[in-house]
Amino acid sequence: MKKTNKIIILVIFIIVLVLLACFIFPKALSAWHWHQAAEAAGGLPYQIGLTKAVIVPCITTGAPPVCVGGLLCSTLDIARCTMYSEVNGMPAGGSGNNALFSKVAIAQAGLTPGGQLIAGGMSPVLMDQGVLASAGGCFGCVAKEKAVDKIFAWLDKYIIAGFRRN
Repeated sequence: MKKTNKIIILVIFIIVLVLLACFIFPKALSAWHWHQAAEAAGGLPYQIGLTKAVIVPCITTGAPPVCVGGLLCSTLDIARCTMYSEVNGMPAGGSGNNALFSKVAIAQAGLTPGGQLIAGGMSPVLMDQGVLASAGGCFGCVAKEKAVDKIFAWLDKYIIAGFRRN
């Protein structure tokens, strides 16, 4: 009877640990991504933080083609116009409430309309050479070589990727 009780207690303990890991680990991973993005953006001269993000794609139109869309789209030439989108929203820190980002950066960061972002770049308008992060990921972030960063990067790459559904 004692051996059965020990097995039951061990199974319950393992189930509790697995349930805690399922609820706590994703939040810890998300917090790590935000911390990583904040560190990366903090090293650049221009930072922007937005909530309730609105993504406005830049498009070319007209007989002599011009770049239109958001307010900042007119600063682009027509060759690069369709590769960028203006992101604006409610300021949550940094310097400004809109910037241009490449569509690749927006997609890799997982930014969605209505979401939040933190970004940094070398220009207050065109921030595609810097860092863009949202709750969905990070574009331009590089992990530091601390043990915690290595563990989270390994878990993010090998463990979490196996559970994602697309």
